Amino acid sequence: MSLLSYILLFSTCTFLMAVQGLQINFSSVKSDMLIKDTAQAHYESIIDDILSQHNEGLLTELSIVIKTPHDMQTALRPQSELLMGSSNIQDVCVAQMPGMIANQIHELSNELYSSVDAIVSEFWTTTDIEYRQLILNAINKGLWEQEVMDELVASLELLNMDIADHIIAAVDRFDILYKVKMALKSCQSIFDQENNPFAAEDQEETLTEKIWSAILVSFTTTSSQASSGIREAPQHGFLNRYIFELTSDLQSELYSRVYELARSVYEDLAFGSA
Repeated sequence: MSLLSYILLFSTCTFLMAVQGLQINFSSVKSDMLIKDTAQAHYESIIDDILSQHNEGLLTELSIVIKTPHDMQTALRPQSELLMGSSNIQDVCVAQMPGMIANQIHELSNELYSSVDAIVSEFWTTTDIEYRQLILNAINKGLWEQEVMDELVASLELLNMDIADHIIAAVDRFDILYKVKMALKSCQSIFDQENNPFAAEDQEETLTEKIWSAILVSFTTTSSQASSGIREAPQHGFLNRYIFELTSDLQSELYSRVYELARSVYEDLAFGSA
């Protein structure tokens, strides 16, 4: 027998022995949902990675621009005007934006972490014993470990996409832009009432006033864009960019790391306690 044939025979025997060993664990008759906990930890880990990366980046930028009033107004006023649709935002309200943003980032993080359990519980309906049987069937067909993994990945792919899409939807529902806008509006309303003490008595605008307000907002926005070549385009405010990049990276990681999820499921079933 040639050396190559001996090596192939030895490798085959080794794999078959390993498979037999795995079958002992995979054949557990215990029906539970422990793998759901593994899946939840997987998604929480991805969320933690992406939030840490993007939140740290944004908060670092904010910590730099607040060092001088001029830098802070230059950096934050375009975003405040974009959110409010007006250029008449009080400086003190603009100066409060870093705190408003930091607070909403914290709330968004809490919202995402708390939503994972409900989302995974809703979609992760396959029991551990069913996943064990899927792996056993693949092994009994004589598939190698990588082929078994491929079958497991295929079985998880659509489920993973559903969970990923609902996590992204949770970011959209939170609507951090709207929440920062409302915080700005609350601050601005204090000064509006001080400047016009009768505003509370006559809050309803006539149709003509609404039309003129819309025209003024449109004119102000157009003029500010034309007068400064260095100002960001309104649709590219730094908060808009933060949300776009956060959701894009979160979706990409959730979709692309399905193999990592499958590996965790496989190893838990193969080597975890029966």
